[in-house]
Amino acid sequence: MCAKIALVLGGGGSRGIAHLGVLEVLDREGIQVDFIVGTSMGAIVGALYATGLEPAFLAERFGQLQLNALLGANLFSARARQRTVEAWLEEPLAEKTFADLKIPLVVTAVDMVHGREVQLDEGLLIPALLASSAMPAVFPPVEHQEMHLADGGVIDSLATHVAFDHGAEKVIAVDIQPPLDEEKIWGDPLYDIIGFGMPFGLFTNSGRSPSMIASIWRSSRIMAWHVHQSRLDTHPPDVLLMPQVSSYGSLDFKDTDGPRQAGIEEAERHIEALRALISAHEEE
Repeated sequence: MCAKIALVLGGGGSRGIAHLGVLEVLDREGIQVDFIVGTSMGAIVGALYATGLEPAFLAERFGQLQLNALLGANLFSARARQRTVEAWLEEPLAEKTFADLKIPLVVTAVDMVHGREVQLDEGLLIPALLASSAMPAVFPPVEHQEMHLADGGVIDSLATHVAFDHGAEKVIAVDIQPPLDEEKIWGDPLYDIIGFGMPFGLFTNSGRSPSMIASIWRSSRIMAWHVHQSRLDTHPPDVLLMPQVSSYGSLDFKDTDGPRQAGIEEAERHIEALRALISAHEEE
């Protein structure tokens, strides 16, 4: 019996368009996976791909999800922004369930009442995807399966452990979180999220000292990074892809080709490791 190969797609908003580039290379090479684990944008990309849609077509669809469509008149309404995403998902996924997918999928979310990670792999797709991608302060939690669920990235954006929980023996993971040491230490959280910041540096430095907002943002990034790295150390993938997407805000959909190309380039940098993984898989 062949070893099961899982593809783990991490969260990171529009940076997740890099997943499409990785999928293009996997398709080109004839590399098939047995199931997908997705968090946040990784869940959305994974679900769309698992229906049988081609990465090139998906890249065009993501190009329609422009920043002004997400914000625009919805700047102060998190629910309105979420309805925009829901409407965007309706055309390809309306009434589809996990059972309808051509490739099995597991997505992660966080139970905001009990503070625990939740794995979703049955029922309607759209509510599960909205829950997995409900980034705090950008989208509201989603009431689903008698829980209040938010973005899986609240705990960790790259759920390699879930792949092993579901029997994976080989794991390919795509991590789109910017490395902590590559970020500006006292950055503007708005810039990190939407790709442009407040005028006059309102959320960054005030004189020599960082602003309160910048300090809180940096602290949250350190906490998230600590969990992220600890989990990767405990459940390391066989191939770890890290597309260079640090310069993109997580809701910055103005440029979809840049992240996609970064995914292609990163997959091609690891092409021999990917081919070797599949060769070993086929020989078992």
